Amino acid sequence: MKLVSLGNCRHGIFLFMLLSIVSTVHAQVPAVTIDSVRYGHSPDTLDQVIRIEAQKESRQRSTVIKNAAFIVAGAGLWTATFAWVDEPVQRFMYSNRSLVVDKLASVVEPLGRQHYMLPLAVTAAATGMLMKDKKLEKAGILATGSILVSAGFTEVLKHQFHRHRPDSGDDNHFFDGPSLSPAHTSLPSSHTTTAFAVATSVASVYRYEHPIVPPLAYGIASMVGLSRINDNAHWTTDVLAGALVGYLSAKGTLYLYDLLDQKLMLRKQKLLITPQPGIRSGGVSALLIF
Repeated sequence: MKLVSLGNCRHGIFLFMLLSIVSTVHAQVPAVTIDSVRYGHSPDTLDQVIRIEAQKESRQRSTVIKNAAFIVAGAGLWTATFAWVDEPVQRFMYSNRSLVVDKLASVVEPLGRQHYMLPLAVTAAATGMLMKDKKLEKAGILATGSILVSAGFTEVLKHQFHRHRPDSGDDNHFFDGPSLSPAHTSLPSSHTTTAFAVATSVASVYRYEHPIVPPLAYGIASMVGLSRINDNAHWTTDVLAGALVGYLSAKGTLYLYDLLDQKLMLRKQKLLITPQPGIRSGGVSALLIF
């Protein structure tokens, strides 16, 4: 039995520790090659293995191409929005605010707060473990990890750009550049980052079993972003950047989770992850059983 502790993880530490576990397990698992299955298997079995590996490589290449196209399209959309949309949308939203929209914004805005969503994600993971609901457990673990990872990236980006918020009265192109000052931290929107990290985690787990889940999850996350524009707290490009950071953080966490799960299955090992909730931060403990 080997104990790997991931206590009191915050921000990027969660990702770093997961990478460490993956590297350790990967080093112990022999690569499955054609030579390793050539002897003791029939030609039909070998052909089947080759076909499966070829299909796997094709899917991986397709995924890489899709992700690259997604990032390029996102960068183009962000640039166009920065140039032509930011300020017109801000003026329109500010001049057309209403009590109904403000009330709706106040309802969905807490769904983007890390200190609300992180305990909720940890609770979901713990509930899934207790009830032996693997999907709920996975969704909770992914949401917890992606919130921590996205929070780390968001904090770094905010202090790199120091973009002025729309309620400062400045235009959208005012950036102070890298510093440790707590002022002017508009880019990206942390509310939107958190909302999309959770939405992507939930959608990734339940999309095949319940096709309605992804539209609902991303719809709610989008409403959180729109609430920040309505409240004059963020530019449209802040929200787009936050959505991208949250989405990629969740997908990266999902990739590590699936990779680790596959390695553990090959080694017939078991990883027990126990959430550790906190008031201002969250964490997990991991028990790797051989």
